[in-house]
Amino acid sequence: MPPLATHQIVLPIAACVLLAVVAGRIPRYRFALLGFVAIVGYAVLQDQVSARLCPEYFTVLHRPIPGVTDPTLLGVCWGFLGGWWGGALLGYAAGLTATIGPRPKLAPWEILKPLALLIGGVAVVTALTGLSVWRHSEMLGVVLDPGMAEAVPPKRHRALFTVACYHFVAYASSAVGSVVLCVWVASERRTRARQEKETGLPDLPDDARRGEE
Repeated sequence: MPPLATHQIVLPIAACVLLAVVAGRIPRYRFALLGFVAIVGYAVLQDQVSARLCPEYFTVLHRPIPGVTDPTLLGVCWGFLGGWWGGALLGYAAGLTATIGPRPKLAPWEILKPLALLIGGVAVVTALTGLSVWRHSEMLGVVLDPGMAEAVPPKRHRALFTVACYHFVAYASSAVGSVVLCVWVASERRTRARQEKETGLPDLPDDARRGEE
């Protein structure tokens, strides 16, 4: 594969800098920034493992990044490039769900716990997938196309297959988790709206209640 073009690296960085600037001015984009930080943080950690199990996953199955071959740098770069857009979309979707409409709105910090649970769930599912694929590919004698031997040492074929499988599961479980997060946000707003209707008072966070007292 040809290496990544310069603009394919620079544009995502510029987009994330712009997101950080806009988030300082528009509260809704703070959700997007929060999602970006969470997903990229997880992706970088996951890719540190992937780059050590089989660096060819990034250098052969992906378009190589010019000058980047060190496993640590591969994990950092691809954790960012692979996760920034998904994290920003996840956070923005949660932000829209948390702020659109007449029901009580949620602040970005209020999704920290469910977002952490989402990341934890993705990590657990991904790890279980990796262990299962590694074990069963050995038991079943799974082999890759002989042509891969020219680009990937045969001793790392099983690792390549394992890494590819659990990366797919990580993306899929993150997508499912983002839907679950938005459903939780909508449910939480609905609950607060019902409480307001029953009590006649806005449902304020605990720290706001203490401030009023």
